[in-house]
Amino acid sequence: MKQTYLIGMGSNIEPERYLCSAAAAIRERFPGVRFSAVYRSAAVGMQDAADFLNACCLLSSNSSPAQMQVWLKQLEDAHGRDRSHGSWRPRTLDLDLLMAGDEVLDDELFCYAHAYVPACELSIIPHAEVDSEGLLRTSLML
Repeated sequence: MKQTYLIGMGSNIEPERYLCSAAAAIRERFPGVRFSAVYRSAAVGMQDAADFLNACCLLSSNSSPAQMQVWLKQLEDAHGRDRSHGSWRPRTLDLDLLMAGDEVLDDELFCYAHAYVPACELSIIPHAEVDSEGLLRTSLML
């Protein structure tokens, strides 16, 4: 049975590159995915770290929440995510499963993402707007 998932996305190491690459991988696996606008946030708890670029995406899948979580971690790993020194460090890609259906899975992260990206802003970004490198021609949007 199909379930809707809300996923938080973030990066503060070459964020344009990694967010666009992740968005392309997500779009390939889930063609009907919708992405929010990209927003900037401070790297809380990380001394002298670059700001994060963040977004959310909304997709439908037959995967269970556990299967979706595994796939998201594999996608992070494929994008060079380094977990060797804990989570409070700069990262190439951070993908958080925020909601499954109507259930909020992480209250803190959901509230943070929702403060920046209201669900009504999620919209389909036409594939034609993405160039061959996975970057938008005009501004960073996913």
